[in-house]
Amino acid sequence: MTGPLFHIENVTKTYKKGKVTANKAISFTIRQGEILGLLGPNGAGKSTLVKQLVAHLKPTEGEVHYKGTNVLKQMKTVAREVAYYAQEPHALTSLTVKEAIYFSGRLRGMKKNPAKEETAALIEELELTEVAGKMLKNISGGQKRLTGIGTTLIGKAGVYIFDEPTNELDPKKRRLVWDLIRKRNREGATVILVTHNILEAEQVVDRVAVVNHGQLLAINSVAELKAEVDQRLKCEITTAPGHETYAPDFEASLDQHGTVSRLSDQRLRVLISKEEAPALLEELNTAWSTTVQTYSLMPPSLEDVYFHIDRDENEETATPTETKGENQYAAAGS
Repeated sequence: MTGPLFHIENVTKTYKKGKVTANKAISFTIRQGEILGLLGPNGAGKSTLVKQLVAHLKPTEGEVHYKGTNVLKQMKTVAREVAYYAQEPHALTSLTVKEAIYFSGRLRGMKKNPAKEETAALIEELELTEVAGKMLKNISGGQKRLTGIGTTLIGKAGVYIFDEPTNELDPKKRRLVWDLIRKRNREGATVILVTHNILEAEQVVDRVAVVNHGQLLAINSVAELKAEVDQRLKCEITTAPGHETYAPDFEASLDQHGTVSRLSDQRLRVLISKEEAPALLEELNTAWSTTVQTYSLMPPSLEDVYFHIDRDENEETATPTETKGENQYAAAGS
């Protein structure tokens, strides 16, 4: 298809006769084949927005279009083509893990044998073999979440929406889920990922929409968003125990290279230009080699971007716009 996959135009969602605003005048597009992250804290309005993408909620104002048509006018098509994983507890608690995944595939129109084959494959990929015959109400929260991801992935939809998919999962299982999501994306699927986990999102997404207080604060690629905030490198330093007496001289030396802030008794952060990095590292490895226990040098992260954008939004009421490389919307969102 040409043009945007989803187009969200001036979407506002209110509750309690307009007294509570969950989304406010949101406008942006979602492109075919991308992984878009909706990033923001709990209560930012992310889940409300994606429920409107799949026609589970009707906007108070504005419209959501899927492939050029209002989602409310093609609810069956959206349900068939868009696989949605919600935050709410799993509804299929009286089914076994195997049954929940299998019947989800059948409801998406899969024939019996392909549904059985893909169910078996997903159970193995999601490491659910040991609980495949157990009812969902009798397994752990993490296993229920993995089962829910299986019910979302079966049938190989063209679009996947995941709302906080890795909550309650340990690091190994989180990596497993991200690998499966990236695999489906490589096969051509569009992925919309709702999360408040900034570090995880940075490893997965192509573009980020930063949302808070029901508004869209920024949307662009991770690289472009980073380019719009402080471009200095971060050097985080941990001093060796017993060197506190040298702290004033050490900080004065670091201050010649950049902006120093103390994170704790033994941890400091220096913001430096890329050009200044070699000189700082040389000094840490020579003049202060016995003082410094460890150090790390890092570029701006998505976390830095998020806090920079959210801080600006809290300091003044601005009109959010899509950033460089996007169509300009006088818009807010999610």
